[in-house]
Amino acid sequence: MKIALLGSTGQVGQSILRALLTTTPYHVLQIVSPRSEPTALTTAQTFTPDQQARLTTKALDLVTCSTDDLVSMLTNTSIIISVLNGPALASQSRILDAAAIAGVKRFYPSEYGMHCIYQPLGEECGYVHPTWMAKITATDQCLHHPSIASGDITYTLIGCGDIYNQSREETWCPWTNPSPTLPSYTVYMIGNPDAKVDFTLTDDLAAFIVETVRYPELSENKELNVVSDRLSYNEIAGLLERVSGREVKRVVFPGGLVDEVLRDGGNVPREVKGEGEGGRFGDDFWILVRGIQGQGRFVRPVGMVHNGVFGGIEVRGRKVEGYLEELFGGK
Repeated sequence: MKIALLGSTGQVGQSILRALLTTTPYHVLQIVSPRSEPTALTTAQTFTPDQQARLTTKALDLVTCSTDDLVSMLTNTSIIISVLNGPALASQSRILDAAAIAGVKRFYPSEYGMHCIYQPLGEECGYVHPTWMAKITATDQCLHHPSIASGDITYTLIGCGDIYNQSREETWCPWTNPSPTLPSYTVYMIGNPDAKVDFTLTDDLAAFIVETVRYPELSENKELNVVSDRLSYNEIAGLLERVSGREVKRVVFPGGLVDEVLRDGGNVPREVKGEGEGGRFGDDFWILVRGIQGQGRFVRPVGMVHNGVFGGIEVRGRKVEGYLEELFGGK
């Protein structure tokens, strides 16, 4: 079986690519941006000769390519897993056009997150950040695509908690940097620092996706969610302090900060403004997510977490504590 992976050079995409090649016998076609191809080829060198033999890399600009270009690449492909982001999200509908012609049987829209409506204080209406809205719109277009509505192509939509090992996001996940030269860490929180939050490790997410591929009859036309751990930022700060042996500063902003920033982006606190310039999320998005988490609303209700459905992934879910201990050379 051949699986096409779109967006394999991102943080989540790399984990999915690794899981597919190291834990399954499937052939993987990674379609990457022409600007990302050198990175993708370098990544491929980390696999064994057998794994490399099952990996094909092709460069194609998914934003500007034609349906015909896609059809020729997707011939003999059974499954498409999209991990696209940004402008490429809008291309998923066209990819489905091509997938229907090429005979693809299953499509995974790019989701891998959790969307929340934020309700400003004293207002009846809610607010959805443009970053989330773009993902919601693209997913909606996929799930209502004619090929899926007709049953010619089935779908699997995968959601998760906050990805807690985003090493590129210095403000979002400061604990991912174990450098011995750092004397201390700062964990920023908004609202209630003891509010529980759903977190997911990229490798757990990737392993879960592999299980949904292995059990196609259980994952057909389903929206499924995988969570690795549920704990508060105060708890993470405590674990980080114990495991790293360094001071962890806790900075807690009031919940009303979210409203202030939504009214005027100039209200972003100096301590976090422009932090982690290598990251991909704007200051307002980070503050909105942290604010919702501080309200205790970034947790899925009972029955909407599916860790144990496919091959017992729940047993292998990676707790934040174990992740930190390994990262800092502990147990």
